[in-house]
Amino acid sequence: MPELIGESVGRSWIGGWGGGDRSVALKRKLVLGVMLGAMLQGCTAGKPPSQGETSLADAAKDVAIPLEAGKMKNPLPETSEVVSQGQEIFLGSCAQCHGADARGDSDLGRNMTPPAMDLTSAHVQHWSDAELFWIVQNGVRLTGMPAWKSSISENDTWKLARYIHSLPRVGAASASATVPSQAPAAASAQDKYTLKVPNGLAFAEFRGYEGWPVIAISHNGGAVAAILGNAEMINAYKAGIPGNGKPFPDGAKMAKVHWVAKVDAGEPGAPTVPGVQHDVDFMVKDSKRFADSGGWGYGVFEFDAAAGKFRLGNLGDKPPQGSDAKCGFACHTAVKTKDYVFTAYGQR
Repeated sequence: MPELIGESVGRSWIGGWGGGDRSVALKRKLVLGVMLGAMLQGCTAGKPPSQGETSLADAAKDVAIPLEAGKMKNPLPETSEVVSQGQEIFLGSCAQCHGADARGDSDLGRNMTPPAMDLTSAHVQHWSDAELFWIVQNGVRLTGMPAWKSSISENDTWKLARYIHSLPRVGAASASATVPSQAPAAASAQDKYTLKVPNGLAFAEFRGYEGWPVIAISHNGGAVAAILGNAEMINAYKAGIPGNGKPFPDGAKMAKVHWVAKVDAGEPGAPTVPGVQHDVDFMVKDSKRFADSGGWGYGVFEFDAAAGKFRLGNLGDKPPQGSDAKCGFACHTAVKTKDYVFTAYGQR
């Protein structure tokens, strides 16, 4: 019954299969009545939701979408470029809950009540671009889906809708453009998102960084690195920043993942490749919060390969790291004319 409500009844008022406003109202009351009945039978937030409760919560998303939403049309063409741009937005803003493969398989997404939706599922895919647009912009009350109206523009939301509808075609494998992690499995036992530099950045501010697009790669001495950026950072690069003299916008974030370099003699040419992870560095642009360090906040988290855990950088590390958001500022003043950013966006 719950799936019938979500897929059939819900679609009838969204897609406009007839019935008029009165019929719509009756159907909404029917769904809400069934949901209320389920809640009275013991749907509490203190225990994981059952499959039936999750289905009812998904049906609530159908109820939330107004009729007017279905009348809008996506103004953007369904091209590979638009889909690719939508993927970048997804990885920067959505992957932290829905997972880099869009299936809801992330620590945060699994622990939400109801769990974050699998965007490749039939339930999500039956929504039109316009309905996806409305959900992203406005959010859904009583679920973990927030309103992104103030963070994601309407144009970018249409790109995101194109990407979500491309997921069944491209497959889950292409949903992530991340660099494979070489960290041992023991790292998963640590909640790295509890780490925070005193008076500085918290690891949790960079949830989902593993799935951000690659800006560039580097090889310096005994380490190789991948420099990643969120959607705001990538869009700024594409707009010509910092070469056009403009600063990066607030909200732009970068992550630099370092691995100990190793030579793989088993590959043709014996290339230098990532070995065990060494650390991850973060930067975020917030001109008010970090006004005394060029508008950027910095954070370094060292990785202990033996323990499989991250720790805060300290003055004993090479290079030494202070316990505040300015730990990288002195070094970055060398590129003040580039808004304190060393890395150029690699051609691809």
